[in-house]
Amino acid sequence: VLGARAESSLPRAAWTQLAHLFPDSRLHLVFIGPESMANRDDEFPLPERTPSNPFGAIVEDRVWYKMKISTIVDYYHTIHKTGHFAPYDPYFDCFVLFHPGLGHPASSHEWEETLPLLLETKVPIIATGYTQFDLERDVEWVHKKSKGEFDILLEPGENIFRSLRWDLNDMDPQDISCGNWGVWAFRGKRYEATTKDI
Repeated sequence: VLGARAESSLPRAAWTQLAHLFPDSRLHLVFIGPESMANRDDEFPLPERTPSNPFGAIVEDRVWYKMKISTIVDYYHTIHKTGHFAPYDPYFDCFVLFHPGLGHPASSHEWEETLPLLLETKVPIIATGYTQFDLERDVEWVHKKSKGEFDILLEPGENIFRSLRWDLNDMDPQDISCGNWGVWAFRGKRYEATTKDI
């Protein structure tokens, strides 16, 4: 989960639902982002960065018998460049970005360096948005920044599993949003090799 904020502070029982949905799978959730330990500093002080734990990851390996959760307080592009998670498996790995604000003027600069690295992995990237406008802005930004070098895996649209609670912006009452209102999925462009009889 890249750019993790509130997701990383959810009660662990909320995440064990995934283990029940996929009972035969071993799951390892990794929350990555500079705000991934927000509101949890007292619960888990950050460990020292050591050769065996170069990013100071907090590992919760007793969440469920087939699930563990790691939290890394750093930007993904910093970790990617070290090859820490390589090799990537397009069948078993995926990136999830909850309300990343890819195209939002205030946060898009934080994704500039990360997007090409994500696309390079060819792993599915699932992203959500607060509103239709937010979702469309993110899609447009990815299209522009990647020069179209990505495949759509799930067309952008309303998420039927979205939050049912609507939130009002106190500063602008006309600004109404909903957690995970929209969802879409994409990956770096894949060019399949084909054989041709000559």
